[in-house]
Amino acid sequence: MKIIQNIKFQYKVKLIEDLLVNSKYSEVNSTLSEITKNNPIDGYNLLRNFIQKILDITSEDKILNDNLVFINSFDENDTAIITKFIDYYLDKVNFSNYEISDYNKELIFTINKIKNEKNITADDLFQNTLYYQSILTYLKSEKVQFLNNQFAFFSTPSDLNFTNTRITRCYFLLIDHPYTSYKMFKSKFKSKDIAMNTFLNSDNKPLKYTSGDSTLTVTRKNWAIYNNSWSDPNVANTLRGVIIKKTDYLENPDEFFASIVLHLRQSGYDIPLNYSVISEYLASNIPYKDDVDIDISNHEKKILRREVESFADDFGYDLS
Repeated sequence: MKIIQNIKFQYKVKLIEDLLVNSKYSEVNSTLSEITKNNPIDGYNLLRNFIQKILDITSEDKILNDNLVFINSFDENDTAIITKFIDYYLDKVNFSNYEISDYNKELIFTINKIKNEKNITADDLFQNTLYYQSILTYLKSEKVQFLNNQFAFFSTPSDLNFTNTRITRCYFLLIDHPYTSYKMFKSKFKSKDIAMNTFLNSDNKPLKYTSGDSTLTVTRKNWAIYNNSWSDPNVANTLRGVIIKKTDYLENPDEFFASIVLHLRQSGYDIPLNYSVISEYLASNIPYKDDVDIDISNHEKKILRREVESFADDFGYDLS
């Protein structure tokens, strides 16, 4: 049985090779899509064979699916500011082919399709995330995937980075003042020490995400590293990233939400900009300020400044 399976797989390898040699890139995409939907394991193994060649191709032809949109925020609760609006707005303008989900959840869904691994390690994700994302785009090819994400952007020695422009259409980074972020954690955990550890990642302890009987390990980074990784000009330019401040949401929400729609339009999605819909949304979703009644001591500020001051300065945040 294994011999027959191997023969069938080698036929698929030869098929993809011939299509690449002859620069039939759209057929590469459609063939990989069909194979992956019928047999995700074969799709995964084919991508492991060919993804480096595919990523090296300079043609603008569509070779892989690029239907991922990452919603990034160090405070995972803040991603709802963007996704709640997107859900409302796209429904109102009759753009129905989308899903909003959590990236960790979709990773587990995808990995469970290709291997029986219930404990998904950080090293596994570091080495294979690009393959998993590619499989996800094929398994859910009909819809744009808006994914809340807690992973910092990373690069690997083999240049298989966290994601690639052939898989990801664009992304958003929502960033808040470091003191405000820290105060939110201090309020949430009712502990200065836990809040400081969460903000600075002092213990370097990974996060665990569980779905069903599978557990995924998320490598945690501190506030500065996380935001710096996604605001890096090379990353933002390559992956069509846009950095938006939470203060803009509070002070000028109409333009804040309009900028989200415009970024999706500029990234190739046929979505109209309708200020009336934005106004309707804001009428029942008034921007809220996280006015937590918690002070930050001078000692705490000194620690925070030492760790994040250079990055905070780039965004005009006053740390006095």
